[in-house]
Amino acid sequence: MDTSATIRHLQTLMGRLSPGEGPTSIPFLGMVSSAASHRLLSVSLPQSALFFILSGTKTIIHGENRIELKTGQGFLYPARMETIIENRPDRANGRYLALCLVYDEDMVGRVVSERSGPEIRPPLSLEALKTDCDALVGSSLNHLLHMAAASPDNKRLLSLCREELLLLMAERTDCLPLLWDAVSTWSSRCCRLIGMEPGRAWTAEAIAAKLGTSERSLRRHLNEENTSLRSLFREVRLNSGLAMLQTGTATVGETAYRCGYNSASRFAGLFRERFGVSPSQILQYNAVLDQPLAGS
Repeated sequence: MDTSATIRHLQTLMGRLSPGEGPTSIPFLGMVSSAASHRLLSVSLPQSALFFILSGTKTIIHGENRIELKTGQGFLYPARMETIIENRPDRANGRYLALCLVYDEDMVGRVVSERSGPEIRPPLSLEALKTDCDALVGSSLNHLLHMAAASPDNKRLLSLCREELLLLMAERTDCLPLLWDAVSTWSSRCCRLIGMEPGRAWTAEAIAAKLGTSERSLRRHLNEENTSLRSLFREVRLNSGLAMLQTGTATVGETAYRCGYNSASRFAGLFRERFGVSPSQILQYNAVLDQPLAGS
């Protein structure tokens, strides 16, 4: 995988966004660009995702399991898998850079259903979720970024590009069913809805209606999954705040408000309690995606 080419496509995409916009303005795309090593506790995603390391090193810790991802490697991240994350910049260029592509239940389900083979779920293993990205995967990722820059409003086209990339990953790992199992739970469905509008004053009734069930049934389903709406609200809003801060496009106060917190200090306290760092520290870690990184 030619990461320098991917970085150039990413720079083109970023250059076409309006001032103040970041990757989080593109529903399926997230990005972390950092000039300092940092460690984050209790990180989770509302939807299953693919991570691509473009510069530096990422360490992922889940329970007793620990893996290290290097430049040019990818990772299949199941929805709501809570992990400790350590990001370290590349020694040569001083930058850490990673992309995150999220996938909803429908798209993961289509790709999994198209794969032939026994319906056997492999055990959850961080090592199994890690992938080496070859030239074809890199080309598909670059094509997606190019299309996102050229046709940002063509949702169908971008959906096809994302699905193509997931299909290629499905040929290189047998762990796609794990992404499906994670994203198709009631708690993940709730998280996806909340994550679309983390600042909205959601009610249990509204969420249940969106999911085509009754409030009573929804609460029962969540109880069976050992969680609650209150817990999911906090989980999604704080992780959404982390994603917003990592793009560096909003202040702590603006991020708090966009995530449903009227008090920036309350948001900051809960944020530090969950991730082990303050929101202002996240802003300090951020690095501008510039040309020297691509040429390093």
